[in-house]
Amino acid sequence: MKRVKLIGMCTILFIACMCTTSICIDKSEGYGNDVWINNMSDNDLKIRVIDVSILEEKINIGNVYDASAILTMNVANNGKYDVELSNIDIYPYQGGKPIKYFISTSQENINGFIGNVKSGESKNIKIGLTLHNTKESIKLEMSNIEDITNEKVMKSIKIK
Repeated sequence: MKRVKLIGMCTILFIACMCTTSICIDKSEGYGNDVWINNMSDNDLKIRVIDVSILEEKINIGNVYDASAILTMNVANNGKYDVELSNIDIYPYQGGKPIKYFISTSQENINGFIGNVKSGESKNIKIGLTLHNTKESIKLEMSNIEDITNEKVMKSIKIK
């Protein structure tokens, strides 16, 4: 009797481990340059980096940074509900150190994560980033504050 229970428990454990592995493999396939962020269900928001424009001049905004960059991204809402872009939190890093981002300057009006994306709609947005240097890649940590699971998505962007 003990042997039957032991074999039954091992079988259940094996099936549970295989199911989790299959789900993880499925979730990581095929995303390429796209970043998927959950809103009400999986894969509601798709963010794609379109362009990175670098300005190699020192910039002083409390700290002195060696350069700045303008990231152009496309945000597509594949979900059922409208999404307020200000609900997308973004934390940029370079070389493990946080960098600052901005959404407007005196020279150019940069429309960042501001506005609304209706269901089935996509918008191009731009954000400005300060850079410690122009050699290391930029890492963006993004999350949607309306996401119940509070999932954070990391995206690494090569700038040169």
